[in-house]
Amino acid sequence: MVIVVLFFMKKILLSFALYSLLTMNSFAETIILKCNKNFYKYVADGSSVKTYSASGKKKDVWFEWPKTKVQDDNKDFLIFTDAEAIIDGHVVTEKFKKIQWKGGTSTNGRTIVDFKNKRYDSKATFKGKPWSKKVKCKLQKS
Repeated sequence: MVIVVLFFMKKILLSFALYSLLTMNSFAETIILKCNKNFYKYVADGSSVKTYSASGKKKDVWFEWPKTKVQDDNKDFLIFTDAEAIIDGHVVTEKFKKIQWKGGTSTNGRTIVDFKNKRYDSKATFKGKPWSKKVKCKLQKS
């Protein structure tokens, strides 16, 4: 009888240990900010960080952000981009020489979204004139 009890105890402990190991790696941090009219999402799953953006008009349609290339999720509005993405902790920077979309062209700019301090800061040259915007963002989900 004692042997049977020990056998089942070992199985239960082994099952619990395996379950714990599998669920520990599934931790994901998600932060969603609303900065003026647009939404920004930060997703860290322990091994990588991905960031997304959505327009206020289409807040359920997320595309990868920063936009470093024209691809399926942004080709309906983006024509050309010469940009790079820099992710440093919870601060995401998009630096670009030129971005062309259906609404116009911006050059020599950068956009920074700080997910921890809830800040948006962007500046560029748009239609030949300097443009900048700094916004306090509102936490939507964390």
